[in-house]
Amino acid sequence: MKHITIGLFHDKDLGKELGKKGTESDILLFNRKTDDKVFTFMSAVEEKLTTKTQIISTIDAAIISISQMTPEIGETILFLDSVGITDGIIIVPEFSDTTQIESMIKETSLKDFTITDKNIPKIMEVLNSYNPKRDDSSDPVVIVDHSFSVKGVGEVILGLVKKGTISKHDKMLLLPKNKEVVIRSIQMQDKDFDKANSGCRVGLAIKGASAEEMKRGSIFTTTDGAKTDTKFKLRLKKNKYYSDLKKGIFHLTVGMQSLPTEITEISDEMVSIKTERPVCYTKDDYFILIDLNAPKLHHIGNGKIS
Repeated sequence: MKHITIGLFHDKDLGKELGKKGTESDILLFNRKTDDKVFTFMSAVEEKLTTKTQIISTIDAAIISISQMTPEIGETILFLDSVGITDGIIIVPEFSDTTQIESMIKETSLKDFTITDKNIPKIMEVLNSYNPKRDDSSDPVVIVDHSFSVKGVGEVILGLVKKGTISKHDKMLLLPKNKEVVIRSIQMQDKDFDKANSGCRVGLAIKGASAEEMKRGSIFTTTDGAKTDTKFKLRLKKNKYYSDLKKGIFHLTVGMQSLPTEITEISDEMVSIKTERPVCYTKDDYFILIDLNAPKLHHIGNGKIS
């Protein structure tokens, strides 16, 4: 069964119409199961930039609700384009003139997004047509978005199998803590499984680490699946609407990690950054740089490891 994760933006009520409410923190999760697909919808409780970028770093597709164009919506489009999201839906009021929206997205990765009014059967029909590529053969990587203790079960995480396949009783490496842990059990949609493939959202009972050590952004992997560091050299694709790039303290999102970072060097399309605590990452991860103090657009740009 195919699992698809969709980000919901600029509509606080849409998740309740699309699925059954699940975990709630600063991120709300809603779930819906069809004959051959499991959909997880993720939305931010508040329109917080760091939470938005964490969601964008995780999803296969996006739904943006636009009743009127705002700087916040424009920036959401920029963020989605910067990580190459190509599948999605833009919801507009019935009988809207969509000329401005079509013009805005025509040279972005969102150019093929479906534009429709809030018609849930139509939205689900579009979502059911998506078939994101998966990588089941690489070293497994699981990204954590929630962790907690459950009485009678122990330490539990919720997260996404980004790549590879995991199995019950697998020994894995927890990063950035660099601890060996064991997967005691795997659940999906409240049912037990022996394995989970890439793209699946899972609940894992873990032996060998505390919930605090497995907080959001942590990675479970093998020794070759991911790395940890505090200094990075990135090939940066700068947001053309952002003001002049300069050295200083800004903010960074990698996977579901979000933390302060310092830009220490700038050279042509390259930037060097350092973080105050270790960051775990894979070679495919986007490093999203944000200026939280910018007066308007906050997205500096995205980089990958050089």
